[in-house]
Amino acid sequence: MTSQTSSKGKRINQCLVAAPANAVLTSAWLKERGISSKLAGYYASSGWLHRIGDGAFTVQKAQPTWLGAVFGLQQKSRSFHPGGRTALELSGLAHFLPLGEAHPLFLFSRSGERLPAWFQGLPWSKRVRHVRTNFLPDDLGFNQHREGELVVKISAPERAALEFLQVLEPSASEYEHANLIFEGLGTLRPDVLQSLLEQCSSVKVKRLFLHLAEKHNHAWFKSLDRTKVSLGSGKRVLVPGGRLDPKYLITVPVLPESPSDAP
Repeated sequence: MTSQTSSKGKRINQCLVAAPANAVLTSAWLKERGISSKLAGYYASSGWLHRIGDGAFTVQKAQPTWLGAVFGLQQKSRSFHPGGRTALELSGLAHFLPLGEAHPLFLFSRSGERLPAWFQGLPWSKRVRHVRTNFLPDDLGFNQHREGELVVKISAPERAALEFLQVLEPSASEYEHANLIFEGLGTLRPDVLQSLLEQCSSVKVKRLFLHLAEKHNHAWFKSLDRTKVSLGSGKRVLVPGGRLDPKYLITVPVLPESPSDAP
């Protein structure tokens, strides 16, 4: 064995040890570990790596998992992150919502980001809803989520709750989903919420968040300083034909009337 071949074998072995299972490894990730694009191509042709697209590889032949692909995206830009309802599910706060093959996966990023071709070619990519938005600061409200050896950045529950409301469809059923979500959000951190609400640029999201938070009256709601949260002016329509919340000036579904003989 030549010294060059031995060096190549050492580098790929180190790479295989460092790579989390089911993860996408981009050319940038490999380069940081001493493997050039040309050498990565050599390893792919030799069976050490498996190419899934331009500049993207896996160690196993099997398709990468959803979070394994997010691991690859975050090598390109840390702006990409599971958010909204998906981040709440990963944190164990939305387990009652419907799952299954058609269940959407919410991926958030800054407005200028684009998904690479290798990501869009994965078999489950049609389930991904890529939300490009700048309505929250890009350096606040994140956690590390671990799945085996794989670690990815996701929205913390406080940020995820706001992201969930940002993509909420204007319907009574979606409002009820939000209502159920907020029922289980009793452990949010008021200091993180305060910072996010003060820097949030969506008046609709802030009004709906405070409307639902006050409705469920969790302990953290009492710690918020709402005088520092700008709610704009005028009315906002969440559900057409709904009732107006006079405090937050947002229309929400009309509550069903209780029977006259109800206790």
